Amino acid sequence: NQFVPQVTVGDMAMLASPDAPETVAATTTSTTATTTKPTGDPSASPTPEPSISPSNTPTATPSNMPSSSSDPTTYPTGSPSTNPTSYPSASPSKEPTSVPSDSPTDEPTATPTETPSASPSTKPTNRPIDFSLWTQAAFGIEPSASPTSEPTREPTSSPTRRPTRRPTRKPTRRPTRKPTRNPTSEPTREPTSEPTTSEPTLSPITASPTPYEPFFFGDSFTTHRDLGIEVSTGLSVRVIAEQGQRVPYADGDRSSKSYHTMTDAAGIIPLDPQNPTEGGYAYVVNSEEEDGDGGVYAIYFDKDGNVLEYKSLLTGTTDNCGGGLTPWNTWVSCEEYSEGQCWEVDPYRNAARVTKLGGKRGGRYESVAVDDTNPDEPVFFTTEDDDDGCLRRFAARGSGWGALQSDGDTSFLNILDKRNFEWTDDEDEARESAAEYYRNSEGIQYHEGKLYFMAKKDFKLIILDLEEMTYEVEITGRKFYGEGSFSAQPDQNLFGPSRKYIYFTEDGGDSPGVYARYGKDGTFFTMFQAIRGGVYDGDETVGIALSPDNTKFYAGIQKGVIFEFRREDGLPFE
Repeated sequence: NQFVPQVTVGDMAMLASPDAPETVAATTTSTTATTTKPTGDPSASPTPEPSISPSNTPTATPSNMPSSSSDPTTYPTGSPSTNPTSYPSASPSKEPTSVPSDSPTDEPTATPTETPSASPSTKPTNRPIDFSLWTQAAFGIEPSASPTSEPTREPTSSPTRRPTRRPTRKPTRRPTRKPTRNPTSEPTREPTSEPTTSEPTLSPITASPTPYEPFFFGDSFTTHRDLGIEVSTGLSVRVIAEQGQRVPYADGDRSSKSYHTMTDAAGIIPLDPQNPTEGGYAYVVNSEEEDGDGGVYAIYFDKDGNVLEYKSLLTGTTDNCGGGLTPWNTWVSCEEYSEGQCWEVDPYRNAARVTKLGGKRGGRYESVAVDDTNPDEPVFFTTEDDDDGCLRRFAARGSGWGALQSDGDTSFLNILDKRNFEWTDDEDEARESAAEYYRNSEGIQYHEGKLYFMAKKDFKLIILDLEEMTYEVEITGRKFYGEGSFSAQPDQNLFGPSRKYIYFTEDGGDSPGVYARYGKDGTFFTMFQAIRGGVYDGDETVGIALSPDNTKFYAGIQKGVIFEFRREDGLPFE
């Protein structure tokens, strides 16, 4: 090996050897149908045809001359003429009376009356009132200049069948959307658009609450030009770290070291495995620098996602590209060059050591997944980013720190045909199979007896059924919903906590992004992507990981920055 990695843990170094020692560092409208109050004397209504000349019969109160007043007389004339007077007879008052109608009830009227009864009386009428045109009624109109045979627009002296509890000054033409100032006796039929101005209604709103609208990635984009990305509407974003800049801490301070360059794959490790959502966590992330300048670093957070510290965990290695988490909360970082190895890093102990996953020969290793169905003997799967890079299977003979440095059984994926596969001890046979069926394998995940891994150059998601020993193939991004497109090479992948989505990074293209694949449906959605043709044209997205409580999603762009995304509805990612 031309580059013998010097592994630096904290400020110490050790040889890249399986035997190297570990080092510890580190949320009513109630239209009250109100009638104008009737006059004090219900029978004092105008005569149908008032006279236009003085009567031969003296009036009750005689005068020296015939009446020539332009005002109507107090009493009707003795023998009215058949012709109308030039002025109307004494008209009822326009103003409401000081007392309500004869016998109001406790029930409010359902709707306002449009016209009065034909003949006022002191008793309520039995004839029903026609409400059919109530919405077209014209209220508050002045009386006509001459009398008509039609009833007046003034209200009758008798109450409607359901008089109001208390009259108002003017009836409304129609219900308004603004709430009443006083409580109603019945609930409204639908919620108002504004809050009530004083007291609440006596009964609760009966309309159904607004239905929950599920969040979908990619329905629309919000553009953040200052960050160079377009984000699915409904997500917030903030910058956690930028390459070449000291990492800002929550207390206002900054890291002593600048954030590393060529950032790549990452994982989240809880610092208190017994209480993962309460003890803080480490975002462990690779650097894919060449020639011994690569390594592994960590950003430490408290349980609320506040940045506390940034430091190096492993240095002196080369092209640290992908990786994966172990059941005992360590990170495996894979070197992607011809003689690369897989390194196990513990952010709690601040220790690192090489594993046996890469074998003696080494290779361009990419990512790691584990089947811990048997926690005492977990099985690790390692991909290799090469044209003939075969998928490796390592059955450990123990668990915990040290298990990956101990003996185990290694075999390789050999795809037999378009449906079946096997595990073989013949690495050369497996490499021929890889060159034919799954070139340049990348991200890999295990879930419920199945392996999901990427064949980057062929744009494939390959799903191995480890029990049936069969497989299926899906072309990434072919079935797509919403904004964006997943058209460049698929790279890393990550299961969400509910297994509803698998998240993918993208290598290359003019707008590399992070995408979510929906369950068995296989539809892809955009979470975020670089602005097309912008500063990240041709770059790749990296570092996808979820906080222990699943409310914070971390991802980045290799030659620039690490972002933190949150759902604006406050819910966790799925």
